[in-house]
Amino acid sequence: MRSSTLADAKPMAVGPYSPNACALCRSQKRRCDKTLPSCSRCIKSEFSASSLCLSVTDTQKRSKLSCDYAWNATRTEGLPRVSLSDFLLFHVPVTQDQLWLPGSFQALQPHWDNISFRRVDIDNYFVGLAMATLTEQCVSVERMLEEYFCNIHPWFSVIIEPGFRKRLSNLHREPCAETAMLLLAVSLVTGSHDRSSNDSHRTRIYQIGKYLFSFLHLQREPSLEMVQSGLLLVLYELRASRLNEASVSVGNCARLGYTLRLNIDHTQQGGNWPWIESEERRRVWCGLYMLDRIICQVATEFRAPHAVEEPDASYRLPIDDIFCYNPKTPVPGNSYPSLSTPVEIPLCYFAREIQASRILGQVQMLRRLSDAVWSYEQFAVVDRKLMRFMKILFEQTPGSWAVLCGANAICLASAISLHQDRLLRAARGAISPTDLDTSILAITAYIKMVRDICAKFDALEPRRKIPCVPLPAVMCIGEAVLAIRYLKQSYGLAYQFDEEPFQRVLTYATRTWNLAGMFDLLCQRSIRRTADP
Repeated sequence: MRSSTLADAKPMAVGPYSPNACALCRSQKRRCDKTLPSCSRCIKSEFSASSLCLSVTDTQKRSKLSCDYAWNATRTEGLPRVSLSDFLLFHVPVTQDQLWLPGSFQALQPHWDNISFRRVDIDNYFVGLAMATLTEQCVSVERMLEEYFCNIHPWFSVIIEPGFRKRLSNLHREPCAETAMLLLAVSLVTGSHDRSSNDSHRTRIYQIGKYLFSFLHLQREPSLEMVQSGLLLVLYELRASRLNEASVSVGNCARLGYTLRLNIDHTQQGGNWPWIESEERRRVWCGLYMLDRIICQVATEFRAPHAVEEPDASYRLPIDDIFCYNPKTPVPGNSYPSLSTPVEIPLCYFAREIQASRILGQVQMLRRLSDAVWSYEQFAVVDRKLMRFMKILFEQTPGSWAVLCGANAICLASAISLHQDRLLRAARGAISPTDLDTSILAITAYIKMVRDICAKFDALEPRRKIPCVPLPAVMCIGEAVLAIRYLKQSYGLAYQFDEEPFQRVLTYATRTWNLAGMFDLLCQRSIRRTADP
């Protein structure tokens, strides 16, 4: 293969017009002196986008911090003004061993000259592209952040809000590619629930985001924000039902996490991290740990090994968000729980999810065992642990359906999966008829518990329903639907369930998660078969 250099790579000539024409000039079939990031013809005509759809007054009213997200022409003079179409057209093509790089970086490529200027150029480009993307969608940064921290952050708390908002407010003074990438990833997992009008545009943003994420891997050392961006990309891939991509992406995030030594608590590695930074590092690793277990459950069918190993028992769990809003106040030492903390001690929502994910991982490891290695003693240990934990959870978290969507949902999904595995082994003659009957009774009870929770949610008034069903709840309902399907196929009409509550909640969840649509389709088919004479 011919060894080509970056200097050999030439931008593609697209169309009969000048290959360096900006989007506006192309639309009018005229030539221009376009050299990214600005076209002097368009600048003189004042055609450049000036701001996001958020006024300073609106920001001051709605933001908890004194952040100004109004991006205007004065503040972004040094930033590239590029549209998505410009980004896709002005690049070096990927052919064989050539790199795909933004056109504005080409002059800096030979011999890696001017590395410091190159770093600034990358920061400016990422910030400019992120802002141009949000401007094209007429997205208010404040509304987007509010939606993220209200709907996703409660069950996936990998970003500490005050610090992220502060970094965003400084982007116009201190451009940072990693922060811009994280903002773009946040926009992917939030937004309108009108999928028909939103999916194609969101897919384009996802493709650009994946490229930018890969480009940062090549150009920058690993960072915490890079892992956070990767985790949100994984969430989007699950949202879009891109299960294979999600399985690969979570492995990439795990590799970055191990490089940053996120799997080791800073007290064990002797680092001098401020407590708020240590907390965010632990949250990112815990979020990666939870996503890895969920992906193993819904995407890989237990065949792929876990990308994230079991943390040490002394690894500290996340603390309540209330401490993070006053980072200068030291946190009392007894406020830090760990994986060895007894389950009877009440913990915050996210910490409970990590405890439940640990049990889910043990169930998955048990499911991988062959019949010759599997033993009733191993099963009984995990089953007793699940029963005890669920009893405590339901005693400590009564009422709110949203509360039941976190650790409670993960535990119910784990219990259904554990007993369904034993039913599969019974079909192969690996366990006794008595154990088979016990598992049938247990899995039936768990399915009815999930059904009752779904019925309660479906009965809520529309204004009281949470707009985004948490991913653990979608996984739990999906496990119940798959278990119902298996029971009907294996044991006939002797096992009948009211599947309407499952179907209605899955239909509601499909507004956010395409993954829920797969389970919804199975549920609808099962209902139709039951209704047929």
